[in-house]
Order: sequence, then C-alpha cells, then structure tokens
Amino acid sequence: MSTEPRTTNCDVVILGGGMSGLALACHIADRNDRHVEQAKTVWVVEPRANYQQDKTWCFWQQHSTPFDAAITHRWQRWQISSEGQTHTCECPELPYVRVDSGRYYAIAQERLDRCSSVNLLTGIRANTLQVDQAKVTVYCENLQFVADYVYDTRPKDIADDTLLQHFVGWEVETDNDAFDPQTVTLMDFQTTTDGDIHFFYVLPFDKRHALIETTHFSKTLLDDKTYARELTDYLSAQLGVSNWQIQRKERGVIPMPKNAPNPAQREYCNVIPFGLHADTAKPSTGYCYPHAQCQARHHVRSLFAAEVQAADARKPLARWLDQVFISFLEHRPDHAADTFLQLFKRVPAQILIRFLSDNARITDYLRVITAMPKLLLIREAIRCVRNK
Repeated sequence: MSTEPRTTNCDVVILGGGMSGLALACHIADRNDRHVEQAKTVWVVEPRANYQQDKTWCFWQQHSTPFDAAITHRWQRWQISSEGQTHTCECPELPYVRVDSGRYYAIAQERLDRCSSVNLLTGIRANTLQVDQAKVTVYCENLQFVADYVYDTRPKDIADDTLLQHFVGWEVETDNDAFDPQTVTLMDFQTTTDGDIHFFYVLPFDKRHALIETTHFSKTLLDDKTYARELTDYLSAQLGVSNWQIQRKERGVIPMPKNAPNPAQREYCNVIPFGLHADTAKPSTGYCYPHAQCQARHHVRSLFAAEVQAADARKPLARWLDQVFISFLEHRPDHAADTFLQLFKRVPAQILIRFLSDNARITDYLRVITAMPKLLLIREAIRCVRNK
C-alpha cells in the first residue's frame, strides 16, 4: 500500500547540511530571533543520519564567526619547503586556526534546536527539483517541500579535464617526539613527476600528535594503497617516526576549475548555488571556510531584502588571477614548488594572507604578481585569453 508524499510549505529549503548549509541556517536563525515578525520558515535537508568528525577546516582568522568555539588550535607560524629549502612565516595578528568539524556540527545543531523556525532534517535525501517562477518543489522520498527559495549546497559533477586538489589525511599519535607544535607545514613539496604536483601538509597538535595529509594537484585520483604508502613513507623516512597509531582518517577532492562557476549566472533565480561547488572555495587554494561564512551573511541580508541575489564574494580580478595561476599549474607543474616558495619568501605575511583569503587590495595584488615568474604567467594569461 503506497502513501501520498507529505507536503510542507516553507520560505526556504537548504539542500545539504554540511559546513556551508549549516552556516547559512544558523545565520538565518540569528536573524529570525532578532526580527520575529519577519522570520522565515526554513528546512535543512541533509542525507546523513548522524554527524561525526569527518573533516578539518583551516584558515587565517581575520574575523569572528558564530562557530569560533569549534576552533581547537591556533598557530602563529607556518612554513613551506622545497628541495632542501624551508621558509617560515610568522603573523601573530592573523593566526592560522583549525576548526574541528565535529564541534562545528554540534554547535550548529544546538543553535538550530533553539530556533523553532529553522529545522534540520537528517537522514533525508533530496531527489529532484521542480522549478517555476514563483515556487520550487523539492521531492524527497515520501516527503516534499514547496518553498520560495532553495539554496543548493549539494556536490556537483566535476567536469572532465579539471585540475583537482585531492588528499588523504591521517591523524596520528607517535611514540616519540616528531612534530613542532608551534609551526604548521603548509607545503612540503616532493618531486613532481608526470605533471603531478605533490606535497605533504602537517598540522601539529602537540609533539606527538598531528594530522598529516598527502596532497596532489593533478587530474587523476590515486588508489587507496598509493595514498597510504605515501603517508607511511613520509612518517618513517622524512619525519623519522618508527611507531604510530592512526586515530582518524579523512579524505577530500576539491575541484580547481579555471573558469569557476559564477552563482549570479544561474538557470533559476530562486535556486541559489552555494558551497564548495558554487565558487565558495578559492579554486587555486581550496580555502573555503571563511568564504562560506562571508557568503552566508550575504545570503541572509539578501533573503530579507527586496530581491534575493546570489552571493558573489569573489572579485573579478581574483577570478582572473586564479584562472591564470591554475593554467600555470596545469602547463608548468615543474615550476610550482619554487613558485610557491618564492611567493612566501617575497611577500609579507599579512599581504599574502589577504591574497590567499580573497581579501586582497590592489597593492596586494601588485606585490604578489611581482613575486611570481612574470614571463611564465604572461604566457598563461595569453593562453587563457585565447581559450575564452
């Protein structure tokens, strides 16, 4: 015996309750509580039934967010290494911080539990959307929502021939002191072969506890055994660790498209893309967390204004430079390690942080451009123009 789907009418549906979706939901909840007479009814549809610590988000902290209690570690120093050279940067005013995803999810759930107008529905997957000029219908199994607006944070298919940042990380405990707890290793470059840019990333929590990631910029993913072998070799051969215990594993694939999607140019005005696959992440670095928080605030202001618009937090110049730099990584991967090293050496830490965080000023862009291999980048800029 079949049952008719239940229909729920609301103002907003958020598809996906990950980092971006929960940020948006919590910002709406804050706005609803401050302006009860204008409150929006919101449903967050999340396919996972339970939340657990599954990711690590890091960024340079320039502003506070509602999720700062999820920050577990702060570092004032970070380093980059290549071919025996190591450069260390320091910036006490703008620490590099680590967000525990498990704590982040818990903060969001607790916040939404206190708000009667914003609801988190877990264990439910959105199947299809039906869109017209006035409403969007979201079809789930035995449940459907009819909303004025849908914010879609779900993963999208990645186009073929897209450069990928792919990584596997192990959170390990070692039997001997192996890490400098004061300094993050952002990039420890390995030999580039067959166009594959490879480096290790180390977040040290204390002398015997760290998250280590093997990271690649390439268009092809590797098999699990290869990632595991790389991590094992790095721990034993390069860090001198003989015994360790793996506490937790994580992995990710972040697209690095030359032509990042522009949410303002979307098919439906009432279906708004948001999140990792909607230009929230900076394509050339993968940094997503601060952009998601910024865009969530923008979405809320727009939602309660006269006309809802997509958040376009990335400036045209930033988009263009990312396109050129990703083209450079694709066509001249053998120069990537030295280019990153020289960038960190020649550009003051505060300027580089603003650039990597998409908060750069015009003068910052000039400092960054002058620190990079100009002839190679000019060639890539010409290539990008020709391929438009």
